[in-house]
Amino acid sequence: MPAAELPQDNAAQPDCRTLANGLRVAMLSLPGAGKAAISVRVAAGSHDEPEAYPGLAHFLEHLVFLGSAGFAVDQGLMAFVQGCGGQVNASTQARHTDYFCEVPADRLGEALARLIDMLTKPLLAEDAQLREREVVHAEFLARAQDADMLVATALGQALPAGHRFAAFQAGNRQTLPVEDAAFQQALHGFHRRFYQAAQLSLVLVGPQSVEELFGLAQRVASALPSQARYTQALAAPLLPLRRQQLRMSLQAGEPSVQLGFALELPGRLAGAGLDQALDFLQLWIVSESAGGLLATLREAELCRGLQVRVLYRFADQTLLLMSFSHVDESVQSAAVIAAAVQDWLAFFTARADYAALVERYRAIQGWRLQSLGPLALARYWQDGLAGGGPSPLGLTDQGQAAVHELLAQLQEPRRSIRLVTGCTEVASWPTAGFALRMVAEAAVSAPQRDWTWQLPAGNPLLNDDPAPGAMLGHRAQLQWLPAPAAVPAQQGGGLGAFHGRCCFADGLPLIDLLRVAQADVRKLQADAAQLGVRLQLSGQGDSLELSLQGPANLLVGVLRLLWPRLLEPSLQALQQAEPGAAADDMPIRQLLRRLPEVFGGPVEEGPALSVSQLRAGYRQARVEGLGVGFSPAGQAALERMFVTLPIPLQSHAPAMPWAGRYWQDAALDCGESALLLFCPLVAADAATEAAWRLLAHLYQGAFFQRLRSDLQLGYAVFCGYRQVRAQRGILFAVQSPHASAKEILGHIEVFLQVQSQRLASLSEAAVAAAAAEQGRQLREQASSAADFAEQQWQLHLAGLPESHPAALHRALAQCTRHDLLQQHHALGQAQGGWRVLANSRAPDKRWMTPS
Repeated sequence: MPAAELPQDNAAQPDCRTLANGLRVAMLSLPGAGKAAISVRVAAGSHDEPEAYPGLAHFLEHLVFLGSAGFAVDQGLMAFVQGCGGQVNASTQARHTDYFCEVPADRLGEALARLIDMLTKPLLAEDAQLREREVVHAEFLARAQDADMLVATALGQALPAGHRFAAFQAGNRQTLPVEDAAFQQALHGFHRRFYQAAQLSLVLVGPQSVEELFGLAQRVASALPSQARYTQALAAPLLPLRRQQLRMSLQAGEPSVQLGFALELPGRLAGAGLDQALDFLQLWIVSESAGGLLATLREAELCRGLQVRVLYRFADQTLLLMSFSHVDESVQSAAVIAAAVQDWLAFFTARADYAALVERYRAIQGWRLQSLGPLALARYWQDGLAGGGPSPLGLTDQGQAAVHELLAQLQEPRRSIRLVTGCTEVASWPTAGFALRMVAEAAVSAPQRDWTWQLPAGNPLLNDDPAPGAMLGHRAQLQWLPAPAAVPAQQGGGLGAFHGRCCFADGLPLIDLLRVAQADVRKLQADAAQLGVRLQLSGQGDSLELSLQGPANLLVGVLRLLWPRLLEPSLQALQQAEPGAAADDMPIRQLLRRLPEVFGGPVEEGPALSVSQLRAGYRQARVEGLGVGFSPAGQAALERMFVTLPIPLQSHAPAMPWAGRYWQDAALDCGESALLLFCPLVAADAATEAAWRLLAHLYQGAFFQRLRSDLQLGYAVFCGYRQVRAQRGILFAVQSPHASAKEILGHIEVFLQVQSQRLASLSEAAVAAAAAEQGRQLREQASSAADFAEQQWQLHLAGLPESHPAALHRALAQCTRHDLLQQHHALGQAQGGWRVLANSRAPDKRWMTPS
């Protein structure tokens, strides 16, 4: 089958119906899937809340998780999903609020019952509101340092004064007066008006048949309160803009140029057609193709990266943002970039072969859908419902008309906003909510410049006859495993996954090798992402590690292009690898990316090696890899690229933990405290791991409740079982706006002490039930191609035998309360070592520095 041809099943659309109470339901059946997903959208968001109480809609999103008429907090959706190894979240946008979760397929009904009950019958107890307000305030403080949030707030200041996008919407301690009767009346009134059947849409995705999914929706959701659908008020006009040139100071991150566009399409184009057109244009704007907008600006050294996102979308209005990163902070540079964008838009409008691009877009959409799991599909089709119903792949006539209208409006000077961000200090800007340091500036024109643009080239991964992979002289140990039998054929005629690493000699500067690799695979990474293939690179110890997930027949093409770039990088990449970007993400996320530093300390910048020295190091590299779901032909094509070794992939003896307490200061420049505590297993045998997995399972909900809800340390609180390099163990993670790292650690230590009493009170039946649930989750992980590949690769990295999973299942079945207490004591005494990564120094001399 040529790569560009798509199995017809991948274009399958959900079955959409409406219940008698007005609830819109979409059902998508994925036979054989091990997981199921739910998405519920409430047609109301921050712009629908009373203006007197900014953040009320977001606050209500938090509150519904705090117990409902049918389920107490410890039996509610959050605890239920965490307990069965699923995922759950929610999001409040300008004109809608989404709730979504993914659970084992056989738990779909229980999850839906909890979700519907919490949305329609929340307790909204005032004491719980007071506690949760502190969590929302902690989130507000964290978001006040988030570059994306501040950029959106700044652009709002350019819109007309009456537009709600310019208003504060997140909520904090001051805007949510829980104690006031008027606020309570507004909160309950908002809930009654919008959290009812006619205002909701439900998407169910799972292995059940469409009729079974519809029957489930009828049984659970038919009792929803029903009243007339509330017509959301139209937004104030986006034009005329108050300001079109702004400069903002940011504490962290590289300088950027932000180009906003205030777009208003005619009503006939404002539905699904506009959504299609926005997605279509974003695809070509961010293309890494030679001669495209990004490649040309990067070659001219005007920027390094480009992202496009929709900041606001409702009815006929859209606020589109193009973000150019790593730029010169000058006004002149921003003017040149803005002029280049306009020149490219004019070129694309005049020269694009729309028929060919629409066909390529249809194929790209199909591959994207093929790669999505149940939760991502549920969210994708929820957006389709919002646009009036699912649309076929490609562009409809309405979508094509919307593309031309968008291109025309993007070129209208009156619709553009130019924002430059950097470290230059400027005065405070008067605004409610998030504090800005910003000034308005006079517009600057760019000198005339001739650009040589090219239309986006075709994705090389869709070539019918791709070029053969280069022959490499490197040694490789490759292992191939079939996809689990439970992987649904409809999801890809084989979804696959691959994990591998390039192992280098000691002494080579891994940080430089990673930069070279990132520079040389950037285009390939973008081509892969365009088709739904996830390609990630990281540096671990003395090796570059990679992981891929997506349709297996695409993964072969990605790897054939990837290996030469990793092992024989171009001279340009060796000479021009760019330094890493300054981090502007949340502190806790920065720490999670750097967690391997707890074993060995941070990667230090060493003396630069010459190109000849680097090339000599590459020639000595060897490859290890494990693939799942690849065809025999694909396996053979990849093996022919290497001097493959006859012995299978070998695992080394399990790494033993180091006892003691180790503290690594990540030296992050941020305003909040963040801390990760990783506690490795005291031994690598299956019995020890079984007990620690059960401990993590039992800690998880209690840890979240104690540190987030009771102590209100912050909204970023997590506990779970993890593997870091070769070590397995339990990870505790907390970010707090007011507690120091020392105080966070103290709360974790107290939590562990209290758990001794809780564990001692458990019955053997409760332990057996928890063990059975852990066994079920492990079996479920082995039923997904991506999860199975991850499981097998982690076994290899940990040096564990193939027999370990079976031994682990037996050990879980035999685990007792005595075993849990014994291992809990070992954890509390740091017998396997405690490893802390935090954004502060060690609190006392008990802590050593990793070596």
